[in-house]
Parts: sequence; C-alpha cells; structure tokens
Amino acid sequence: MDIRQLQILCLGRDVFVTALVSLLHQARFPGKKNITLLKIRSRLRYLPLLLATVAFAGCAHLASMSPPGTDDGQATVEESSEPVASFEPDTLYDLLVAEVAGHNQRFDLALGNYLQQAHKTGDPGLAERAYQIAAYIGARQASRDAAELWASVDAENPAALQARAIELARAGEYQVAADEMLRVLEMAGDASFEFVAVSAADQGQEERDMLIATFDQALKRYPNNSQVLLGKAILLQYNGRNAEAIKLCDRILKREDNLKAVMLKGRVLMAMERPDDARRFLADYIEDAPDNTRLRLLYARVLVHAQQLDQAQEQFEILLLQSPNEPDILLSLGLITFENNMPEEAVGYFERLAAFNSHKSLAEFYLGRLAQQQDDWQLARQHYLNVGVGKQLIPAYAALVQMLADHEMWPQAVKDLRAARELYPAFVPQFYLMEGDVLIEQRAYEQAAEVLNKAIKTYPDNINLLYARAMLAEKMSDLALLEKDLRGILAIDAENAAALNALGYTLADRTERFDEAEELVGKAYELKPDDPAIIDSMGWVAYRQQDYEKALRYLRAAYEKMPDAEVAAHLGEVLWVKGSRKEAALLWEQALERQPDSEILKETMERLQGGQ
Repeated sequence: MDIRQLQILCLGRDVFVTALVSLLHQARFPGKKNITLLKIRSRLRYLPLLLATVAFAGCAHLASMSPPGTDDGQATVEESSEPVASFEPDTLYDLLVAEVAGHNQRFDLALGNYLQQAHKTGDPGLAERAYQIAAYIGARQASRDAAELWASVDAENPAALQARAIELARAGEYQVAADEMLRVLEMAGDASFEFVAVSAADQGQEERDMLIATFDQALKRYPNNSQVLLGKAILLQYNGRNAEAIKLCDRILKREDNLKAVMLKGRVLMAMERPDDARRFLADYIEDAPDNTRLRLLYARVLVHAQQLDQAQEQFEILLLQSPNEPDILLSLGLITFENNMPEEAVGYFERLAAFNSHKSLAEFYLGRLAQQQDDWQLARQHYLNVGVGKQLIPAYAALVQMLADHEMWPQAVKDLRAARELYPAFVPQFYLMEGDVLIEQRAYEQAAEVLNKAIKTYPDNINLLYARAMLAEKMSDLALLEKDLRGILAIDAENAAALNALGYTLADRTERFDEAEELVGKAYELKPDDPAIIDSMGWVAYRQQDYEKALRYLRAAYEKMPDAEVAAHLGEVLWVKGSRKEAALLWEQALERQPDSEILKETMERLQGGQ
C-alpha cells in the first residue's frame, strides 16, 4: 500500500485505522529496507498536515491547529509527485506513531518522536515539524533544540533562521536574536523584530538602549522596513520616549495600513494620558477593520479611560457578539454596567462570567457586591462564600464580615470566619485577624485577646498578628504587652516603620520616655518621611518635649496631608496651649463635622475646653 492509497482510503476514521495498521505492519516488515515519503512544504507560521505519510485531511487533529501568533488556523499543504526523501522502516514507524499520537492529542509523544528522528536523520522537514509542535504546546526547551537543529540543517531557509531568532529572544539573548533577524531580512524573509523588542520589555534600560542601537543599524540598510521601525518604536515606548515612538508609528502608517502600528500608537497615546486623542485616532481605523477583535478591544478600553462608558459598553457588546465565549469581554461589560449603576445588566454579565472556572471567583465577588447594594444580605453572603482561592478570597471575606457587622450579625461573622479557617488553611492568619477585628469592634476585648493569643501561639512570627495584638493591648492599657509585641516585630524586621512609629508614639503619649520615643519615631520618619501618620507622631513627640514651634511645623504638615480627626486633636491641642484658642476651636469644630464619632477629638475638646 502506498501513501496515495492511504489518502484515498482515509475517507472515514475506521477505514483510516485499518489502513494505518496495515502500513505500520509494512513499515516493520524486515524485508523492506526503506519506504519513500512525499515532500510536504509548509510555512513556519502555520501548522500543516504533519507528513505526507498521513495526509488524511480532517483525520489528524494536529492538522487543524496553529502555533501561538498565527493569524488564522488554515494549513497550507503542497505535495510533490516526485519522491524526495527516503527513511528507514524504524524511522517511518516512529513518525507514523507520532501521527497517531497527534490524532489522539498526545502531543508530548508526537514531539518526542519527531525530535528524535530529526536528530537521527538530519532531515529539515522533520526538524521543522518538531519545532512547530514544540512551539504549539509551549515546550520551551524542545522548541529551542528543534529550532537550532532546523537552522543548522537548513541554513538558507529564512523561516528556520527566524525560528532560531525567536527562541534566542525567549532565552534572553536579545542581541544575538536581533542579529539573526537581520540575516533573515537580508534573505528577504519575514523578520519579526517586533517579537525581539517585546521580549526585552522587562530588561533594564541599558539593555533596551543597546537593542535600539542594533535596530538603528538595521534601519540604515532598510530605512522603510515596518518590522524594524515597529520594533524600535516598542523599545522607545518601554524607555518612556513616547513622542519618538509615535513618530515612528506615523512613519509606518504613511506607507501602509499597519494595524500593529495603529495599536501601538493608541497604547502610547494612553500612556501619555491623552485618551481623547487615542479615541479619535482609533475610531477611524475601527471603521476600516470592524472584525479586528484586538483593535476593537483596545478602542473599548480607551473609551473606558476617557470616561465614555456608554460608547465603551457598545463596543464591548459588539465584541461579545463576535466572541460570545470570551470571559474578559463579559468581565469588562460587567464592570462597566456595575460602575454605571445598571445592576440588572451587571448581574446578567457576571452570572454568565461565573460559568468560566477561570473567572468564577471574580464573578461571585461582584455578584456579592451587587446583592449587598440591593440590601439582600443572605444572597450576598452566599456569593461571597462561593469565592474560592485567589485574589478575591480575602476581599470577599472582608466585605462579608463588614456587611454582617452592619446588620449587627456578629456571631454569624465569627462563625463564617472560623469555617473559613478550616476551608482555607493557607489563609488562617488573615482570618484570625478578621475575627479579632470583629470582636474589637464589639469592644469584646477579652475575647479578641483570646483569638489573637491562639493565633500567635500557632504563628509566633507573623508580623500582622503581633501588630494587631499590640494595638489591642493599647486599648486594654497593657503597655507591657504592647511594647513586647512591637519589639518582637522589630526583632524580625528592624526597619518596620509602622512598628517603630507605634511604639515611639505610645512611649511619648503614655509615658515620659521621650528620648526613646524620639529615637524610634525619628527612625520611622527617615524610612517614610511622607507618611502623615509618622509626621503626626513627630509633632506629638515634640509637643510632649514642650518644643511647641517644632510640634506645630510637623502637625500642620501632617494635617495638610491627612485632615484626620486625631491629627486635628493634636494640632488643636498645641494651638490651645500656645494661646491660639479660637483657631484651635474652629479647627476642632470643622474636624468634628467630618468625623462626628471621633472619641479622641471629643476627649481632647472636653479636657481642654471644659477647663476654661
């Protein structure tokens, strides 16, 4: 049986399997020295039928796939009626096994056989095939190996050199990759300088500057090559040279309608905080490329940034019609309708989004928020509890606890948090912290202390737990425990500004250990000079040392950054003591209007004004 007979027979799967078994048997038959294959030519960017031995269109699963970066999934197969390569029976057998493996989506086995036989035979077609499979399944080491082999045995093939350049870029060898791309360009191949530029995005500016110099050398020889221009524009954008990047995009667009250049210019305009310019620029191209999903998605996001939410929603709805099973589009529509106070529409989008495992927790979180907005705490609680491990887990429980607290359902909040500790052992410290906060809000300090003591016994070096217990100790006037826990934090992290500040402030406020307080708060200030809470502490330490002018400078600066009731209490007290009582009283009244429940502010006013 020859290959053409196999192709003809492969009209149905059962017929194919029968024929293949026969051919496999023939390939292993010792009387045959070798069996001839027909030549299959394919482009690097597409995944063709693997070999002419099994060119059963519609039978092999691999034939329908395309590697990452492919613009469409169409395979290009060209046959030659002349036999151009011969393989030993064992080689052919392994290749046929690879085909069957690919048909059954066992791409690891298919790749292994192709790569092994490519090395054994040195055949360019097999090396190319091994590279295509490795690139498709993301087998980085294998794709590098196959690309190197392919380029070495097919050195005059620009597609092979481009494959090697891509793998060099992925491996971080950007300069070598750029040089290889230049060789591809010299051979009139499709050189992806853009890929090299994007791959270098996370490198330092010095590395990118060196690449820009390499691209400039290429532009001296090929001044109008859009790939080189685009690659350089990308590098300029990463280096913050946005205006220059836009000029290169415009240079490309004057010569051709290049959607990659369009999208890059749109992103650069956004980076320059010019959303209206980006919106107007992209709108023209959307009309010319209405089916380009990536371009429309960028346009929709630009509209969101430009606060054109109604228009953005319209664009996302078009995208949803084009890609009804795309979760990121459902998410965008859900967020837009959520922000636009359209709860019914938002619920619909998030319910659809919840069907995708990858986005289920995020969808449940927003469904919980929507139910909470509608004051349906039972439904909201259920949605919050449906959130699983991931970024939304802790925010979901924080929202749940706050919601239950607002409904004065403290016992339920504690019960849910204790259940969460069983369900999610990796997050136990966070749930202990939440439970402690719940009890502290109820002023159940003894119970809160029991919870935090239990937590710290299990997690003795957890800084957040130690800090929470220290703050509770301050409320319970247990300054010894407060100092013990804060110094415990500093033993773990000597530059923990929050612990330094808290201990220094407490020593200044509750004791006469002013020198220690000044040293601690001063160190915190060195670490975070712009933190208004630390600036307030600097002022309060100075006040306790009776350096009122210094205290005023710090406290006014703190109040300007953070007009908080506690800072107002401190600043007002210094003003009062200095004799500026009208200014102090006015300051307190304004602060009390903003924060009428501030205990420290009320206590300060009563203590000072009551003694007039």
